[in-house]
Amino acid sequence: MKNSQETLDKIDKIEGLEDEVILRVIKDDLKNYEIQGIKEQFIEKLLGDTNGLSEDEILNKLVESYKKVPPYMGYCHKYWGVKKEILKDKYNIEWYTPSEENPLVIYD
Repeated sequence: MKNSQETLDKIDKIEGLEDEVILRVIKDDLKNYEIQGIKEQFIEKLLGDTNGLSEDEILNKLVESYKKVPPYMGYCHKYWGVKKEILKDKYNIEWYTPSEENPLVIYD
């Protein structure tokens, strides 16, 4: 499976896609970490002291943090899965992840 150049061009024209994908991943991560009882520790590990910051400010800082350094092993697979879902559901674009395009390559 390969993405066509037309598909890649369509994706390139979508403004804010990366932030939308990362924000959805973060919200899912925070939900899972809250269930595990480690949400605050995870945020503190990435951002340090967040006293006085609103939830939106924390989310914006987390987006910037995730952009700089993937926060955990396997993050790329989660990111690609969310990206694929958003592209299909919101933009009706069928996109293949790097692991789908290159099944013999191991990503992490």
